[in-house]
Amino acid sequence: MPNAMEKALSVGDLRKLIGGDKAVENHVGYVYSMSFDHALVLTNDKWKEEVAGIPHNSFLVAASFNPNDVENTAEFDKEVVLLRVLEPASIPSDLEFLKARIEHNQRRLAEDRFSNDRLDGMDPITHSELQYGGLRCSILGTFYMDEAAKDLRLGSDLENYMCSTRLRVFKPRGKTLEMIVNHVNPEVKRKSLEEAIAAGFQKLPSPIRIGTVRYTSTARLHRGVSEPKVNVLIQPSDFLARRTAVLGMTRTGKSNTVKTTVSAVAMAAKRDGVKIGQIIFDINGEYANANHQDDGSSISDVFVSDCVRYRSIDTPGFEDLRTNMYQEVAEGLNLLSKLSASDPYRSQTDLQQFLDSGLEEPDPSDLSAHKRWEVRKAVFQAILHEAGYKAPTGQTVRFPVNQTVLTGAATIQGAPTPSPSGNGYVSMPINQAGEWFKAARKANYDLKAQQKTNNQAPTGFTSSSGKPWVDSVLEGYLNVLARENATGTAIRGYRAIVPFSDYHSSRRQADVVREILAHLLQGKIVILDLSAGPVEVRTVLSERIARQIFESSFKELNAGKRPKDIVIYVEEAHNLVGKKEELTSTWPRIAKEGAKARIAFVFATQEPSSIHPNILANTENWFVSHLNNEDELKSLGKFYDFEDFHQSLKSAQDVGFARIKTLSSPFVIPTQIERFTPEDIKQELESISSATL
Repeated sequence: MPNAMEKALSVGDLRKLIGGDKAVENHVGYVYSMSFDHALVLTNDKWKEEVAGIPHNSFLVAASFNPNDVENTAEFDKEVVLLRVLEPASIPSDLEFLKARIEHNQRRLAEDRFSNDRLDGMDPITHSELQYGGLRCSILGTFYMDEAAKDLRLGSDLENYMCSTRLRVFKPRGKTLEMIVNHVNPEVKRKSLEEAIAAGFQKLPSPIRIGTVRYTSTARLHRGVSEPKVNVLIQPSDFLARRTAVLGMTRTGKSNTVKTTVSAVAMAAKRDGVKIGQIIFDINGEYANANHQDDGSSISDVFVSDCVRYRSIDTPGFEDLRTNMYQEVAEGLNLLSKLSASDPYRSQTDLQQFLDSGLEEPDPSDLSAHKRWEVRKAVFQAILHEAGYKAPTGQTVRFPVNQTVLTGAATIQGAPTPSPSGNGYVSMPINQAGEWFKAARKANYDLKAQQKTNNQAPTGFTSSSGKPWVDSVLEGYLNVLARENATGTAIRGYRAIVPFSDYHSSRRQADVVREILAHLLQGKIVILDLSAGPVEVRTVLSERIARQIFESSFKELNAGKRPKDIVIYVEEAHNLVGKKEELTSTWPRIAKEGAKARIAFVFATQEPSSIHPNILANTENWFVSHLNNEDELKSLGKFYDFEDFHQSLKSAQDVGFARIKTLSSPFVIPTQIERFTPEDIKQELESISSATL
């Protein structure tokens, strides 16, 4: 059994939650009715004035023990109930009070309409009675001491309540409020520590200051000069292998929140020498480029040596995000197919077959299929050259072909002669490939016509297996190259892809996706500036990069290894992660399954209802600022206790005023998020660098 001193210490820790030595000063009322979900509080105007008011959505705490006599607290009373103010509540005397107020104002004389009298012309007893009113509060949880571990814990509900409630209510302020909003249960800390050490950290990363407590848009009293601003801390580990939503209208601080998060993760990794890759899908170019909101700086300016930027157009300081279509033929054709969607001639048989065929490489062990793919790949490269796509220096085509086809093509006037390349393959410069394939096409049609005249099956040239060398798919490719169909009629052909040559890069030597993945594994911050180019390009590129990250991480996981931590940020996420996406497609899979492979997913949007519901359902961290639409607010109200903030989120448009719910905290905290300050971060980076020397 605990002795008297242990009892006093136990309740003493709880006493801090109601203000400690200032508990009496912070007393604001009494609970007069309650259930397991809500409490009704009787308060008074004088008590409100003494604590700088009780704002909407503010925190209150309730306890039944005497703060001045903790030693004699009964075991049953060793708890503190955490409340959130929702709205006024009626008390039985309200009608009498209302009648008294009206009658008082009706009796006013002209000279009494304005007065500095604190009693407003009433007698002291009447004025005192009229100051009482009720507040309806939601119950957020119960603080109590774990006697075995001597730890302060917060349960997320109310275990019991007394009908003859003895609960006194206090407004937490200063250090008391900071203790409440930054409380993390011991088991959560232990779990975070385990995950942090497994990720390479030497200890649990230090929490970062994301902002200060703010209850309402009007911040005259509770954030006034006499009230200390209370820090809100977040755990960097909350963002690793987790999902995070950043929601709000344009110009309400979403980008600032994302930049602060990127910085927090990067700084935590630097302190412990851990490699955490971060990639930002930057739809509007606001992370890759400096702007006035960042004091003329950007993420890339702050983390100079650790940041790599990509763009789809030639820009100094940016790597090329475009694909070298001569090398990445499957991705090139896939992109061209998307870009050509609105071409009025796309429905032409050969063109449609070409654009929809796909050029994914088959298994090399399937020799027949792989050789046919190699021929189609060579023709595709010839089509690119004909369409004006600049080829890399020294570009050649190489493909398998038998002697019969070579002999037939040589009979066509002007046909170039390819060079033998061993094992039944030939090669030639890219500028000759188009003419050779046109010659082979003509020779094949001539042979088919001759076979038909001789009452033979018009197969044209055959391969070593006896099948037509020019199958239906290859025929479509050759007709697109020649801009002529099988009957000799002119068609749109390769001209359909001429307008899209700007989305090809001849100078890129390596696959951009593999290059980006390598940067992430080295712990770099990769920013993809997707602001340039059509929607189709960013959609295809984004999906491909995200898919490669997903598949690479799961490959490591399935091999029994621990994948490297990677954080994916998606700005304007409704453009990439629509609610109609199939569950088997890349983005929903990342959101739903990515945590298993240490992939964190941070998505920012002003339309939460447009995000796939499976992504929202699996989200642990939330940063929500102003939303002006009832449908969006109702969608948000389905999660955690955001319904308490429905009206506030709709009316308050202050930049950076957010409601935050993180993995470590069981309830939403209204917060004024700090502005992203590049100079402060640079100074901290210098101090980290100095400490590691």
